[in-house]
Parts: sequence; structure tokens; C-alpha cells
Amino acid sequence: MAQSDEQPALAERLRALRLQYRAGRVTQQSLATVLGVSTPLISSWESGAAVPPAERLRDYALAFASERTFGDGDPALVDESDLTTPEERRRQDLIDDLVRLRDRAIRPVDAPSPDTGALGGRFWYFPDGAPVRIISTPSWPSVESRIPYANPWHPNYVQSFHDLDRDATIELFGHIRAENPTADVRFLTADRATHDDLTGHVVVLGQADGAFRSGRPATAEALPLVMSYLVSRLEIPIATRVKEDGDPEFDVEFVVTADEERRPTWYPREVEPARLQPCPPRFLRDPGQGRRIEANGLPILEYDVALLARKPNQLNLATTVTICSGLFSRGTLGAVRSLTDPNLRSRNEQFLVDHFGGFDDFWMLLYVPVFRAALGLETVTPDLERPFHRLRDSL
Repeated sequence: MAQSDEQPALAERLRALRLQYRAGRVTQQSLATVLGVSTPLISSWESGAAVPPAERLRDYALAFASERTFGDGDPALVDESDLTTPEERRRQDLIDDLVRLRDRAIRPVDAPSPDTGALGGRFWYFPDGAPVRIISTPSWPSVESRIPYANPWHPNYVQSFHDLDRDATIELFGHIRAENPTADVRFLTADRATHDDLTGHVVVLGQADGAFRSGRPATAEALPLVMSYLVSRLEIPIATRVKEDGDPEFDVEFVVTADEERRPTWYPREVEPARLQPCPPRFLRDPGQGRRIEANGLPILEYDVALLARKPNQLNLATTVTICSGLFSRGTLGAVRSLTDPNLRSRNEQFLVDHFGGFDDFWMLLYVPVFRAALGLETVTPDLERPFHRLRDSL
């Protein structure tokens, strides 16, 4: 991929952060110790000879958000949960600044512009006219026992109760139908999918939260039917797990499987990853005690985490598999709305083109903001242009 003229701007910003640190000048060696890399690597980033991964820039932001990092004693990163409110605000600002500079440095030159659908959108337009199947998460048996109308044997059975991603399903089904008015577009839950549903364009909604109930990374065996069949063939370096001794309802998190150099790397089920990089959701917490703040007996979610991905369909390489999967249902809806919301759709589509060179083959983990309204929590469409909203991706 060609690198742009913006690369020196990133290098200069990294060097300035180190030399203009509020607690005094920081040596390359001290910074290398804090980030867990070599001094020559720090030098290559500051000279513009190499571009650091986005994850390393998040470490930079954490390091320079607090004067305690390079204070008395051995330099060390402050735990993210221990940051004060001003420090956390500075960390987020630095993430936005540094990752935006990185985006410009690695942006592909003259990326082609995809065709547009009937609404003028690009991501959800499938010009080949192949069938599209939206496959969502079925309800658990416990849901059907608590909600009689979710039981398919009940005379008043309502199929919508069987779909745990119904908000995202409704949002996406109408949008894809509008963009592709002549295509065969249908939706169904994963337990009703057959092999015929997997050979066109497949859109997987949800199926991450609730699928893994162990303290170790998830394996394909633990996934629902459709995800277990597709994910093992897509080789996306993402899994989910429940934190050790955590609440199985609220302490689920994505993890990125990585090699020794912290590069995202897919590992077969039987191989232990070299590194695991957790990407948990964010709840509002008491600044003094760190405990989660509750409302109506429930923790208040501030940011869900969602996986947004598109890969070639290994069952039919002329078609695609798209994944919109949150740790909670809000993340799934937010991932969908990032590319259906008329206020942000074009902006987010253009970001994907600029950042990945198109929509053909990519994955990203992103924050989905959640707004605390008077009547409860509301899902907010994420702005992919904001670096803080992007946790990890395939670049």
C-alpha cells in the first residue's frame, strides 16, 4: 500500500510528545520500556521510517495522558481504570489525534469508488443481484419460557420474539431491500438457516454475546450453528470470553488473538494464541471506588463493542459474508446503523474506502456509544472517522 506525505506529520507528533512531556523530557529508552518495545523501533517511528500499529498509538496515548507514567521510580503505564477524569479525556484526545495521523499516513492512493444502490449507498449495495440472507440470533429456551408468545407451539406465537436482534434486523432488512430493489432479500434466525442460505450474500447479526461462557477464548465449537460454520473459514482473529470470576451477563468481552509482536493473527482452534488483547465494553463507574454505577438495578452501559467485518464467502467466492456483532444487542444495532443512518452513512462508507481501499475484505472492532436518556439507554450511531471509536482493525 502506498504511503502518503502525511507520514512525517505522525513521526513529528510522536517525537514532540516525548520531548515536550509536561513532567520533563522522556528518553527513547524510557518510552521503549513503558511500551514494551525496542529503542530502535521507537527511533524508526519518530524518524518516519516505519508507521506504528494503531494499538501502539493507543499505548502512546495512555502513556502521555498521565504525568504518573514517567514520575518517580520506574516508568510504567497507569492502568486505564485508574485514570482521573482529565487524564481519561486527554487519553481520548490523544487517541483521536495520533490514529487520525496514522490513517492519513497509510491511506491508499486513488482508491476506487464502489457503485451505488438505489438510495445512493455503497456498502449495502450488491450489484451482482445474488440473494441476500440476514441471519440473526435466536432466543434462548429461557426466553421462550418467560415469554409465552416466543414459544413456537403457542397459539399466539409471534416470530419476532424469537429474534434477539430484531431491532437490527428491521433496520437492515428495509435498507437492503431499498438499495437492492430487485434482489431476493430475506431474514431468518440462525437455527432456521440451511446450506442454501449460505451461498449468496450472508449478513450475520449478533451471535457473539451469550455464545461463549468460559474464561478462555472462544472456539468455533462454542458458536451458534451459522457462526461456527462461517467463522472457522473466515480466519478473523477475534474471539469472545467471560472475564475470570466475572458476571456472565455483563462481563463478556472481545479478545484479539495476536502474535508475539502484538499483530492480530488468526489461530486454529487447537493452537494457543501467543497473546490475547481484551476489548471489553465500558460501563459508567464510580470515580472513587471503580465500581459500576447502576440504575434500576442494572449497570449503566457507556460503550458497547461491536465487530464489523466483511470477507469473501468461502462457499461462493463471488459473494460476501458481512458480520455486525455486538457484545450486547446495542453493539449489533450500532454496527448496522453505522452504514444505514442517513446522517453518518456516507461519511462512514467513505472512511472504509479511504482506510481499507474498499469494502471487500476487512474487519474492525469499534465502540458503539450509548446515551443515557430520561426513559433509559439509547444506542448512538458510531462515527468511524473518530479514532477513539475504533479499537482494532485488520490494518
